[in-house]
Amino acid sequence: MVELTGWTASPVPGPPDPEGGTDPGLDPEFGVEEPPEAPRRPIRRAALLVAPFAGLAAFFVGWEIYVLVRNLRPLTLPLPSDVIIHVVENPGFYSRNGLVTIQEAFWGFWIAFFAALFVATWMAHSQFVERATMPVIVLMQSTPVAVLVPIFLLWFGFSPWPKILTAMLFAWVPFVANALIGLRSIDSETHELLRSVNASRWEIYWRLRIPHSLPYLFAAGRICVGLALVGAVVGEFFNSREGLGNAARVAQSRLLVDQLWGSVFVLAFIGVAFVLLLIAVERRVLRWHSSQDSDHRGL
Repeated sequence: MVELTGWTASPVPGPPDPEGGTDPGLDPEFGVEEPPEAPRRPIRRAALLVAPFAGLAAFFVGWEIYVLVRNLRPLTLPLPSDVIIHVVENPGFYSRNGLVTIQEAFWGFWIAFFAALFVATWMAHSQFVERATMPVIVLMQSTPVAVLVPIFLLWFGFSPWPKILTAMLFAWVPFVANALIGLRSIDSETHELLRSVNASRWEIYWRLRIPHSLPYLFAAGRICVGLALVGAVVGEFFNSREGLGNAARVAQSRLLVDQLWGSVFVLAFIGVAFVLLLIAVERRVLRWHSSQDSDHRGL
């Protein structure tokens, strides 16, 4: 630090350093360094980990109290504790049907992902392809997917493909929309730098466009997990002798309240489990991205 005296600058001595002498970069009054940021409190971290479970517990306790206070019939709204007990007492039934629904939703999810990435890649590189494809995307988004299930039955019969294609159509539009935004949301300076070193389109695609699109793809994936499950269940309503959708349909026709709500609970559990798995993978893959910074997440 310096002090101006007339037209000359003279250094102002600072506090002595451990090796003797003074540190000219520190001023006793104004050169005090800021203390390091205090570490996150363990109690707060524990509270953040417990928060999701506390929210679920509050939801189910409120549900339980509401049913008891209003004295509702199980046909109207059952106690969540009764539904959970029913599911625990019938693990084989729900695991067998849940596995069928998971397989259908799984294949529909990944087919939608790769098909959307392929289409969005062409749209991001060609304005003509984008203008030609966008009306088709809007048409598919505006068409109720459930009305296509009977058509899939005519094409593929009583096979898993009608359910897989229904799950794929439910998840495809969000994937292609987010993939297109992500592939175009690139840093212009980095793009110009890669072009200045004669990088090919393929190298720009893998080194720049794909990494920048990952946050958008993960965000779409969290939405499409639930949509794929919905599509698989809708397909099972029309054509299935297995799966949680078929279990719910049979329970509705026979007034099996516990089985109906048990199917709903297991579907919700499957959706939450896969979303949490996807979030864990996202945090692992996108450690470099600002969206995974705890300061930006407000944690």
